[in-house]
Amino acid sequence: MSDDMERAVFQTDFLFVGAGPACLAGAIRLRNAVDDYNDEAEANGQEPKNVRIMILEKGSDVGAHGISGAVLDPRALNELFPGWREDETFPVERFVERECMLMLSETSGFTIPILPPEFHDMGKPIISIAKFQTWLAERCEERGIEILTETAGYHLLFDDNEQVIGVRCRDRGIGPDGQPKEDEFEPGADIMAKVTILGEGPRGHLSRQLFNKFDMLSNNPITYEMGCKEVLELPEGSVKDGFVYLTAGYPLNGSLGPINGTFGGAFLYSMGGDRVAIGLLAVLDAHNPDQDVHYLLQKLKLHPKIREILKGGKVVKYGAKAVTVGGWGCMPKLYAPGAMVVGDSASFLNAARIKGIHLAMKSGMLAAEAAFECLLADNYGEEYTKQYKTKIDASWVRKEMEVSQNFHTNISKNGLPIGAMKYGISKVTTPLFGAGSIVSAHEDHEGMHTLQQYYGGDLSKRPKLIPSAGRYEDLEYDNEYIVDKLYDVYLSGSTHDEHQPSHLVVEPPNPDHCVTKCREEYGNPCERFCPAQVYNIVEDESAPHGRRLQVDFSNCVHCKTCDIRDPYQVIKWVPPEPGDGPQYGDL
Repeated sequence: MSDDMERAVFQTDFLFVGAGPACLAGAIRLRNAVDDYNDEAEANGQEPKNVRIMILEKGSDVGAHGISGAVLDPRALNELFPGWREDETFPVERFVERECMLMLSETSGFTIPILPPEFHDMGKPIISIAKFQTWLAERCEERGIEILTETAGYHLLFDDNEQVIGVRCRDRGIGPDGQPKEDEFEPGADIMAKVTILGEGPRGHLSRQLFNKFDMLSNNPITYEMGCKEVLELPEGSVKDGFVYLTAGYPLNGSLGPINGTFGGAFLYSMGGDRVAIGLLAVLDAHNPDQDVHYLLQKLKLHPKIREILKGGKVVKYGAKAVTVGGWGCMPKLYAPGAMVVGDSASFLNAARIKGIHLAMKSGMLAAEAAFECLLADNYGEEYTKQYKTKIDASWVRKEMEVSQNFHTNISKNGLPIGAMKYGISKVTTPLFGAGSIVSAHEDHEGMHTLQQYYGGDLSKRPKLIPSAGRYEDLEYDNEYIVDKLYDVYLSGSTHDEHQPSHLVVEPPNPDHCVTKCREEYGNPCERFCPAQVYNIVEDESAPHGRRLQVDFSNCVHCKTCDIRDPYQVIKWVPPEPGDGPQYGDL
């Protein structure tokens, strides 16, 4: 991508990157603040402020890339739209009428009689996050906020004082060789802004540029889980109320402690009609080099307790996503000159509650308030953007998140029993004495063990993967209830123009790396941890050692797992052609 070509230049006052709940809520809060100011200014005979607000979204539509386990804590929504419950356009699937937690062994399970208070969801709305984003986007457009879909931010722009002054969008019409296509090439525009607010979701592309330039991750690296989610259509009349089941135990082994344990959990909840969503999450610092969350989700669906709930169901939608779980203890510096970071890009999720939409929204709203104060002062430097962090610290966000600041890290280091005990102690001591020190975390990829470390040399214990098929030998796939990866990719609606450079940039230290060192040490974990069957080691007589890595990037669902979990950190996710990717819709 050339930096010296002529590009269109657009001016805005405030630029939000990513049309997720954080940026959409932030843009609305900012517009409300400007409108309130202008109403008062006009009443007092003063000059109103003419403010332009823009949102960039890389997906084909708002919500196309939206996926979440979506039982919504409405706290932030109540602040932004107090009358949402009476709004007939609000996209609620159901309200929670019953809930429970299931502890599962391999063949049986039981209900925990008392649900921990963190998991209480009675009365909360069950939503499709994609539909919710669409609803918020409509509220934005009603307020004159411009949303540019199919527009991917590619580079941050800086002035001579190293202050962020906007975003350069990704070029369109680049061929597989990296050269512009004849009659199709369109240089990405430069969008100039006084303040740029980044809410790109986990492992954001521009957020990484900002973090690296200003050393904003010196506290702790952001840590992640990865979740796979399916929506099933059940026989007519099967779903009669709003329910939520949370599960612990099988098919994960998190209770085994820090040696070979894998922490995570699953959820099931009813949606509108006779649809039920099921999802499973597992940490991305798992020791198991063969961890495959999609495979584990299929195994979970075979459990007798789960089959009973999903009886007669057929999978109709699929998606996958990395989820920030480090919380307050892994939160980066939130501001820089001319910029702020919100939502999942900045670790706004409470892993102890498995909830983050309300925190993401509130982070966007507080960033908007700080941006408005920058406008009033006509100063967009760090001495003013830092007010965002001050507002976070003074809000209910800190009060909720600080208690669990070491939740994930303690479990990662000590196993579930000790980690849970330490969290329980923190709940008692934090209100009395403060949260104390933050426990040091590690990059997720550092947690993976080699085959030798994990299996002790007995590789017969490895689940048998059928190469390039997204299937395992111990499962029987019908692609209705038990679904292989390739069919689930089809159900995700993900598409990419294959006549472009791969947006999954693999730069191994030498041409033999994938079929020698990685294969021997870790067994090519990318073939398993990718939930979309993007990475395949294929036979090729012309390649070194008769094998090579094939990257089928058109399958990608933009989950970022490869970027996070690859043990050698030779894979980097960058934005593909704008508009490409999944079409989640109901997820």
